[in-house]
Amino acid sequence: MSSWVAIDFETANEHRGSPCSVGMTAVDGHAVTGTWTTLIQPPTELGHFNPYNVRVHGITAGDVAAAPGWKATVAEILAFADGRPLVAHNAGFDFSVIRAACDAEGIPWPEIQYTCSQVVARRTWQLLSYGLPHCMDAAGHIFTDHHQAEADSKASAEIMLAAMRESGTTTLDELLGKHQIRWGSMTADHQWRGSQYQGPGRDRLPVPGANPDADPEGPLYGLTVCLTGTLTSMERAEAFNRLAAVGAQPTKTMTKKTDVLVSAAQTQLKPGDTLSGKLKSAQALLDAGQAIEVVDEDEFLRRLGA
Repeated sequence: MSSWVAIDFETANEHRGSPCSVGMTAVDGHAVTGTWTTLIQPPTELGHFNPYNVRVHGITAGDVAAAPGWKATVAEILAFADGRPLVAHNAGFDFSVIRAACDAEGIPWPEIQYTCSQVVARRTWQLLSYGLPHCMDAAGHIFTDHHQAEADSKASAEIMLAAMRESGTTTLDELLGKHQIRWGSMTADHQWRGSQYQGPGRDRLPVPGANPDADPEGPLYGLTVCLTGTLTSMERAEAFNRLAAVGAQPTKTMTKKTDVLVSAAQTQLKPGDTLSGKLKSAQALLDAGQAIEVVDEDEFLRRLGA
C-alpha cells in the first residue's frame, strides 16, 4: 500500500480512554501530502486531567472545553483516513485509545488495519532507545515537538518513510513483508490483534516472578526490566508489582539479561546526551551487541498500560 496515514493521540490522564488531542499525517508514495489535528473533549467519566499528563503535553481541561467529543472526533478520524491503513509509533497505545474511548462512549470500534513504526524501527536500526527522538535521529530528522499530536504523527510517518528507504521497499506491504511484521487490525465486533514481528526470536518466555497468565502480546511481556531514578507517577515497589503483573521481570541491577532500562532520572533522553550510572551500563551492553533499550517514564507508562 503506497497511501497511508500516521496517527498519534495524547490522553488527559492515565486511562487509555481519555484522548484529549489527535494528530494525523497522510502519505502518498514517498511524500507527506497533508496533516490534520484537533483537540478532543474526553468521554465525560474519564475527563479529568492528571497533572502528570498535563506536564507532558501541556493540554488542560480549559483548552478542550469547546473541542468536539469523541463520537464526532472518531468520525473525523475515519474521514481523514478514508479507508487507508494507519501507522502509529507504539501502536499498541494509540489503538487501545480508540478502543477504550469507543467503549466509554458505548459505540462500535471502527474497522482499522494498522502497523507500528516503532516495531519497524526495531527491525531497521540498532538504537539505545526506540522513542520518537532517537528514531527520528536515525531517520535523519531533527525533532523538537515531542508530545504534540500532529508533530508526533508526522514523526511516525517520517520514520516509516526512512525505513522504506533503508530497506529498498516502496509500499507498507513490502516493508512489513521484508521485516516479517504482521498487520494489526481492529473490527466492529471487538476483535483485534497487534502488529508484531513474527520472525525468529519473537517468542519471549516468562521468567520467574513474572505473571505467566499476562497478555503474551503485551509490550513488556517476557522482558527483564531495570529501573533507574525516581518515578514521579508511582513508588518503585508499585512499579515492580505492575511490571510483574504484565508478565515482565523487574530487576534492581543491570545484567546481560536486561532488555529494557526505565530512566526516570533522565526523562528527556536525547541523542548526544551525557550518560551516567546505569545509562552508561546500558550503552556498554548495546555496544557489546546486547539488544537493550532505554525508555523514559512516559513511554514506560504507555507500555505498562497506565
